[in-house]
Amino acid sequence: MPQNVTIGWAVRGFDGQDWGPWSLAGNATRCEFIYDATVPKAPVITSTEYPPDDAWHAGVGDYGSFTFDSPSTDVVSYRYRFKGDGSWKTVAASSTGGSATVKWMPPDEGPMYVEAKAVDGAGNAQKTPAAHTFLVSDGRAPAAGWTLGDARGSTVAVGTSGSPDARPGSGVSFGNEGPLGPTDTAASLDGTANAYLDAGVPAVDTSRTFSVSAWVNLAERPTEDVTVVSQDGTSEPGFELGYDVDTESWVFRTPVTDMETMGTWKVSGATAVPGSWMHLIGVYDEVTGTLSLFVNGDLLEEDVQPRRTVWNATGGVQIGRKISLDGYTNHFKGSIADVKIYDRVVPEAEGENLGGISAAQLAYWAVDSASGGVTPEEAGGTGLSLGGGASIYLPDDSCDPALDPECLPPAEPLWGDGHLELDGTSGYATRTSGLLAKEDSFTLTARARLATVAPGRDLTVLSLAGAAASAVEVRYLASADRWQLKATEKDGSSAAVTEVQSNGSAPSAEGNGDHLALVYSAVFGDVLLYVNGELAARAAWDNSWDFTTASVQVGRSLKGSTASGYFAGAVDELRIFRGALDTSMVPMVAVLPSGESIEETVT
Repeated sequence: MPQNVTIGWAVRGFDGQDWGPWSLAGNATRCEFIYDATVPKAPVITSTEYPPDDAWHAGVGDYGSFTFDSPSTDVVSYRYRFKGDGSWKTVAASSTGGSATVKWMPPDEGPMYVEAKAVDGAGNAQKTPAAHTFLVSDGRAPAAGWTLGDARGSTVAVGTSGSPDARPGSGVSFGNEGPLGPTDTAASLDGTANAYLDAGVPAVDTSRTFSVSAWVNLAERPTEDVTVVSQDGTSEPGFELGYDVDTESWVFRTPVTDMETMGTWKVSGATAVPGSWMHLIGVYDEVTGTLSLFVNGDLLEEDVQPRRTVWNATGGVQIGRKISLDGYTNHFKGSIADVKIYDRVVPEAEGENLGGISAAQLAYWAVDSASGGVTPEEAGGTGLSLGGGASIYLPDDSCDPALDPECLPPAEPLWGDGHLELDGTSGYATRTSGLLAKEDSFTLTARARLATVAPGRDLTVLSLAGAAASAVEVRYLASADRWQLKATEKDGSSAAVTEVQSNGSAPSAEGNGDHLALVYSAVFGDVLLYVNGELAARAAWDNSWDFTTASVQVGRSLKGSTASGYFAGAVDELRIFRGALDTSMVPMVAVLPSGESIEETVT
């Protein structure tokens, strides 16, 4: 059996110039180095909230305490990791030979585990860690909620999760279109002093962990702060979820105290887009001591901030306003739906599920046929008008090599039954303006194939054209032999232009060509280019475009009345979506069979 060995000797130090005295000088002392080769015994892992049995416990967003306790008397720390952790973490024992406790919050439901090793003063630890497996249930229901989907003419907003009904002011109307379309309804607030809903009672202890979420749609860009949801204190709300005019973005804040003008702790970010439904989640996590904000399911990771003071607001929940020393203020103008307040954390995965906004297809042109110079939109909308040397290619089915071995079989279409053939000198297709919203996110997709390998000039596949410039373009860049994304800050001849090229392989001149997707997020102010389902380029785009004035151009760029960059080759499967397609959805769109929609594929 290995034995502990104690070795002692005298030492002295050297500072680079002079030697110090020996450690034996003066009052005699000694230095000891202990050699310990004995591995401590593995820890026992226990948790009250998440025991290792066959039952489902607590849930997503609820912290549990996990205690590691080794019977060895020389343990000084424990290494541990939970499911999903990339590396081991270390926690000190309460004392030598003592236990250690950590708090952990399950980010998702399902089977989970934690592994732990006991570590002694010499750094010895077990090769095989102790394991503790447990089952995590779905997150607990909100502590309070109001769908605000009440029928037109309702006199109260019915509460969910046992919440009391919220009393609306005269500036509130029900039965208006909600975030999920015509079959969904919401409450609209007119921005006056009577635009509010008062629940009358608090929903959560604002000094403890809580989360608040809501769908919001601004009627216009605010010129003053507005509040979506708050909970009354005496002269300040315990929390406020709303819009901050100073940063022109969404905000989640908690006042420093219940006294006016003492300041706030806050997190903010993402652009507020009037006329567009957006989802907000504010979270205070007392374990980490931080505030965080989700917009449309995305955590604003760059602005997670500490909350340095805590207090409990014991007044009622307010929708559409907040309390102040002089009364209620920050009245909301627009629509609000599905307010939820939780007495737990809403973690990142759940936030994505709650607030992820799916892009909706606005138009789809299969370009498999044309009548009167127009190729139809598949849902009956406005077709694409063909111009110049543009035509629809359809294989000649008169040639059947089985019957006539002498005939050459026709080339296959790019995708589906046919494609748009562009001659590179005058051919294009266009759709008039008015399809897109003024400021909202959008996605453009198409499949393209060059007529020849490495053509010696720039060629445009897709663009959105205004009166004097193109808002965005997807084109072939001859100097780099790559696809390129080009964005212009405004509709003007002297506008600043941003250009980024794809980082993938050279564009294709054969087979199914390349699938191209341009995705613009108005919320986060960036524009992305995907090639064959893979993110290939990204750029920040601070623009002032009114997209309702932009026409769709296929196969050319347009600056005023001057066209350029005529595409030579084939273009197919043209789609336009309202909203920014998620990264996970772009590859699905890239391989959609002709005639199908992403909605049909997902359902």
